[in-house]
Amino acid sequence: MDSAVEAPEALPGLPEWETGFVGRAAERAAVRAALGPERLVSLTGPAGVGKTRLAAAVASEAVKEFPAGQGFAELVPVRPDFLAQAVAAALGVTERPGQPLEQALQERLGQGRCLLVVDGCEHFPDAVAGLIGRLLDGCPGLVVLTTGREPLGLAGEHVLKVEPLPMAEEPATGAVALFLDRARESGCDRRLAEQVCSQWGGVPLAIELAAARARSLGTALDDRHAPGEATERAIEWSYSLLDADERRLLRRLGVFLRGFDAASAHAVGDGLDTAGTVSLLDRLAARALLVRGRGTSTGLWRMPGAVRAVALERLSAEGEAAECRARHLAWATATAQRLERAAAGADRSDRPGQFWQARFDQLADDLRAALDGAGAHPAPEPHRLARALARLCYARQFLVEARAHFETAGALAPGPSEAAADLRAAADVAMAEHRGDLAYPLLRASAEYAATADDAAAQAVALSFAACIGSRFPATFTDLLPYEELRPLLEEAKRLAPPEDRLVAAYVAAAEAWNATGQKTAPAAELAQAALDSARAAADPVLIAGAIDAVCSGYGVTGRFREAHSLSDERLRLFDRLPRHDPRIGLEIIDTLHVVPLVAVAAGDLPRAVTAARRAWDDPLSGLYMRASKSVAPLALSGRFDEALDYAALMWEGWERAGRPTARWMAPAVHAAALVQGLRGSGEDDRLHQEWRDRARGMAAPWDPHGIAASFAAFADVRVALHTGAVGDALAAAVDLAATPPWPQAPHQFYDAYSWAIAAETAVVAGLPDAREHLAAAAAAGAENAWAAACLARAAGRLHGDQDALRESLAGWESIDAAFERACTLVLLPDRAAEGLAQLASLGCRPPSEFGSVVR
Repeated sequence: MDSAVEAPEALPGLPEWETGFVGRAAERAAVRAALGPERLVSLTGPAGVGKTRLAAAVASEAVKEFPAGQGFAELVPVRPDFLAQAVAAALGVTERPGQPLEQALQERLGQGRCLLVVDGCEHFPDAVAGLIGRLLDGCPGLVVLTTGREPLGLAGEHVLKVEPLPMAEEPATGAVALFLDRARESGCDRRLAEQVCSQWGGVPLAIELAAARARSLGTALDDRHAPGEATERAIEWSYSLLDADERRLLRRLGVFLRGFDAASAHAVGDGLDTAGTVSLLDRLAARALLVRGRGTSTGLWRMPGAVRAVALERLSAEGEAAECRARHLAWATATAQRLERAAAGADRSDRPGQFWQARFDQLADDLRAALDGAGAHPAPEPHRLARALARLCYARQFLVEARAHFETAGALAPGPSEAAADLRAAADVAMAEHRGDLAYPLLRASAEYAATADDAAAQAVALSFAACIGSRFPATFTDLLPYEELRPLLEEAKRLAPPEDRLVAAYVAAAEAWNATGQKTAPAAELAQAALDSARAAADPVLIAGAIDAVCSGYGVTGRFREAHSLSDERLRLFDRLPRHDPRIGLEIIDTLHVVPLVAVAAGDLPRAVTAARRAWDDPLSGLYMRASKSVAPLALSGRFDEALDYAALMWEGWERAGRPTARWMAPAVHAAALVQGLRGSGEDDRLHQEWRDRARGMAAPWDPHGIAASFAAFADVRVALHTGAVGDALAAAVDLAATPPWPQAPHQFYDAYSWAIAAETAVVAGLPDAREHLAAAAAAGAENAWAAACLARAAGRLHGDQDALRESLAGWESIDAAFERACTLVLLPDRAAEGLAQLASLGCRPPSEFGSVVR
């Protein structure tokens, strides 16, 4: 469960400059001092005064003071919806199903003392303040350093106003020192430097622009400029000195929000070849109107925000805005499609595919801005951009944004066939988010578009999938969809399905299997096998993975847990070959990570279950509460109680942070925490046992006496009652094996082997006259589950006074690493009872109340 982050030596996301930082020793010291006791420090001041460079310099110096990590997030004027993405890109954080992006940020920034620099807070200040406030509230060790024109207005904010550089300073600092550093090759003397710095009010950007024109300062305006206007006037003055080609390229580059390379600049330029574009870029950088990166950013330029504002004004004034925006849209579309291909290639390669992600993080805001500026009317190029951006966001695991872009693509689609495909993709992303309630209406809408396009196959697929998820994944819906609503969708899909289309046939077969019994999550076994055969015939790995789940679930319904466990291995092997960039895959990845540990537990293979749960914990497409939940039951059953409770706490905290979404599937994991507390059994443990038990019951609402939560409760409640000596309560809560159909005829849930075995042992402990019959009835459970087999051997040993049976039970517990049950069994052997009591004590458990019932 170790998720500690090793702090990098350099600040992630930090902009790079070719020029050095000059002066501001006092300000740097003041900011460093404030970062100690304060949690929110805001640098404020007008454009061009040097807030960003001061924040970057201080943050670079303070890296080692924040061992849990740091990040530098630059905000740009796109939409407030994308603020969290900017911070996530700086930190390398991804959204996960069931874990919204803000929660993922809190998880990352909540690991200790972290520093987050947020630059450019003047863009959407209210939204920025809200995001930063929530991050500070959720991350006690987080310190935030911001830059902006005005304070954010949050409680506890420590504001430091950044003033222009002073004139009367020692030679190595202040405005004059900055000018002489930047104009060192011009031969200017100090007297001229003082005159220029005074003219431009000591504003750093204005001074840099003037220094870049040191040899032609005679053309500068003679009047002085107040700091609030100096930057804009200096940019206008510098712009006026450019030649026509330089001016034209500068104003066109204003459409870029972030860094750009020569090819990108060439794409929005007008009539220049690539070599000419590079030459112009270098000249504009020499004029301090662009900043050229160094180190990892060599070959990239960026435009200061104040320069961009002037460039865009000039672009509109020259009547070039529409044509330049069109070029920017074409560039964005081509770039997004190229990155999309790179993401798909990285997914298929054995090499780490990080280049495309870093490039996407750098370009994403420009791609978003190009799409926003394209308008809302259907058109081919905006549609291609929306679709490519959606796929990139999905591959980057910005899931909510990906779904929104797919819906936008549907609205921009040139025809109903494309719209149907886009909304189907949006539904796939929604299922990856674990939001069946969102996916279902999207699938219905996709089917309607397919009908308009006269595409019967696409319509049948959308309707089949809608019917399938309604029964296969009820826990992803806020309100359960009734069978009466789903069955007509399936019938319509069957009517529409083209006879020779194997893919459509596989979708229909899956939906039919999941809707045949009228019970959620319980497919018909024969139809599930037919669905798997159909998926194999279609050679579609997504459908094969889903059909394997149907067969495993069918095996589960009939109590054939060992076969389900064996088949889940095939699904896991297929899992490693699924292309993760494809939204269709997300659902099966998430479900595989959920089902494989569950099926291993159902078969009593606890070591495999723990290993599979660890894989779910490590997988990037698994939200905090989802991935934590997979480990709780296997660890609890293994007697690794402290670990189980640690994961349970993470699970519950993550679920609450995610807004307490519907998660009925999680009830057994919550109940497993209650099991641990009940087996430990002190006063506080008793309170926590009841608290976790109530949580589990509430999470499973509405209660289904035949559901998976009831299956686990029929084991856990009985096991706790038996251990604490409440034999009457155990009998009342236990499965009534005498009134239950034989194992092969009874419908089952994945924890039934545990509840049947513990019911048989309860009959033995209670001294029921038909205890032998209970053991015989549960024998089939032991054949399907190693835990149940060991439990039944122990029960037989107790019933017959058979030490060999107890030793057989002991060997069974040891083979599956069930430490608690092993200890309880040792207590029943006179020569090893002390060993058992010692092991129970080491697990924090009191002795079993019936421990005196030993074999003599």
